[in-house]
Amino acid sequence: MKFGFIGNMNNNHFSTVRFLRDRGVDAELLLTNDEQSHFHPSCDTIDTDYMKYTRRLAWGSWKSFLKTDSYQIKNDLKGFDVLVGCGLAPAYCSKAGIFLDIFTPYGSDLYWETRIRYASPKHFLNVLMATIYQRKGIRESKVFHMAPSSDYFESMYQKYASNVIRWYEGMPMVYIPPDRPIGELYLNKTQWQDQFMEIRRESDLVVFSHGRHYWGDRADPDSKGVDSLLEGWKLFIDSRPNLNATLIFLEYGRDVDKSRNYIDKLGLSDSVRWLPQMFRKDILYGMSTVDIVVGEFVHSWVARGVIFEGLAMEK
Repeated sequence: MKFGFIGNMNNNHFSTVRFLRDRGVDAELLLTNDEQSHFHPSCDTIDTDYMKYTRRLAWGSWKSFLKTDSYQIKNDLKGFDVLVGCGLAPAYCSKAGIFLDIFTPYGSDLYWETRIRYASPKHFLNVLMATIYQRKGIRESKVFHMAPSSDYFESMYQKYASNVIRWYEGMPMVYIPPDRPIGELYLNKTQWQDQFMEIRRESDLVVFSHGRHYWGDRADPDSKGVDSLLEGWKLFIDSRPNLNATLIFLEYGRDVDKSRNYIDKLGLSDSVRWLPQMFRKDILYGMSTVDIVVGEFVHSWVARGVIFEGLAMEK
């Protein structure tokens, strides 16, 4: 059987494709025209084998929805026995009269791309039609693959996919090559190695928080609770005056400046180190050098990229 994975948000599908190919399954990764650059396969591996089974599509975003011909979608997806998709893959497949076999939502494709929302007049029709077909495509999918999630996401499942078979297992979001310790795998192959090792040498305890800095309202599904983390870090640092502890942040997300300002306000500048936004292959090496990995502090998740990365690195 031949598997086609449409979209690669968070590098989820690239990880799954590699796991399947390790087991002899013919799987191909199809990148859309709506990918984020830091989730390109090259950001999640140090070799170039991915080029043999990765292909780029000319469609996938809401901006290209109306101008993409259904024949092109069918032609691009022909030859696959199983289609797995995230993002607007349900909408595009539905437009072409194709059923998505497995929908693997990552977040906004479920709670945002299904919402009728404001857009400028020149884009409104694209947004409207993509939204209508997204709802239709999700309902037409054969399997909805999402681990038990927050109440908000569960309500989205009930609203748009309650008729669809549900797989509750978490997706294999992080690919760890068999029998190759990740710290050794990336040793001398990441430009951030010296920085991580310097922090390690200078600290008794190292905590790594590499998620997005997003200070949304508590009801916002994207809210990460960075303020709660920093307030907890303040209490911890004040209670351990003789412990040389370091919290590592990445410059990732819209509210980095808010976090910086709050760090200054709490007097934590000496115990927090900032590193630039980096690729997962660099993040995983960094994880191999720290003691604790932390995730989010508002919504509770069973399966999330940061959680699986921490578990994969035995943190």
